[in-house]
Amino acid sequence: MQVVAFLSQNSQLYQKTEILLLEKPLLLHTGMGRLCTLDQSVSLATMIEHIKLSHLLLALGIGKTLRSPVKVVALCAGFGSSVLQEVEADLYLTGEMSHHDVLDAASKGINVLLCEHSLLSYLQEMLGAHLDNKINIILSETDRDPLCVV
Repeated sequence: MQVVAFLSQNSQLYQKTEILLLEKPLLLHTGMGRLCTLDQSVSLATMIEHIKLSHLLLALGIGKTLRSPVKVVALCAGFGSSVLQEVEADLYLTGEMSHHDVLDAASKGINVLLCEHSLLSYLQEMLGAHLDNKINIILSETDRDPLCVV
């Protein structure tokens, strides 16, 4: 209620604010990440092509190439090391991982794709297209990745 009272004192802020109920029903047996098993394997190169971000960081797993098949993908938003660690997959897809965690995954033959925090704009486009652009998906202009490629 204090937040609503504060916002109502500033009509410009109040008009740009939408208050949502953030309670979600718990999904049993789920955590922060997701493990996806594809119906058919695709090459790592095809997987990268489908992600279509401006840039990705790739660590090939030991013995893997861009032609290597990917059937199981483990993904987690943000810093995914602790969530993905010990998960058996062909590919880890996350925002960031520590250098040593990337080395550990690669040594186990797991490919790693790091998209930093540019995944949100990709998801905005993908969800928009999937929903026939009937819903306006807005990304924050202030709460964004402070880093840029130079």
